[in-house]
Amino acid sequence: MMSSTIPRSVFNDNIREVYSKSSKLGDNWNLIVFDKNIIYLEKKEQQMYQNEIITIVYHIIYSESYAVPVLYLNISKSNGSIFKYDEIYSFYNLNQVSNYQESGLILTQQEHPLLFKPFYFMHPCKTSQWMNETKLSTCQSINFTLKWLSFVFSALRIPLDIKYALD
Repeated sequence: MMSSTIPRSVFNDNIREVYSKSSKLGDNWNLIVFDKNIIYLEKKEQQMYQNEIITIVYHIIYSESYAVPVLYLNISKSNGSIFKYDEIYSFYNLNQVSNYQESGLILTQQEHPLLFKPFYFMHPCKTSQWMNETKLSTCQSINFTLKWLSFVFSALRIPLDIKYALD
């Protein structure tokens, strides 16, 4: 099967569009300018989990190696400690996500490519295949980063406002 990737310039345009829609929807994504051509999206949320306030940080970053978007995330407890893998797995109920492994959504931990801190991330190994399948079934003007984000968030049961799909 062919795979599909996007150049950084398309990714940057995609996340600028997501940021613009987020601003209109009040969805709190921030556009982070790391360098002249390196930008990414960040979203921080707080919620109650097991009688404790936790902070969830999401980053949407471009993978130079795979030429696709990648979701990086961390969850920290109120004492500042980061969730361990089994806590992340439990938080997102990954044992209940149908076809979790087959979907290509593989959660692992590595150093954040820009911040050099440990983050969990959804491995991008199958993203280009999925994007190719999506490209074949949709119009060419679609924001692939947004389409990918809706796929990943849906699999993890993270809410994403349906209004992102509207122009």
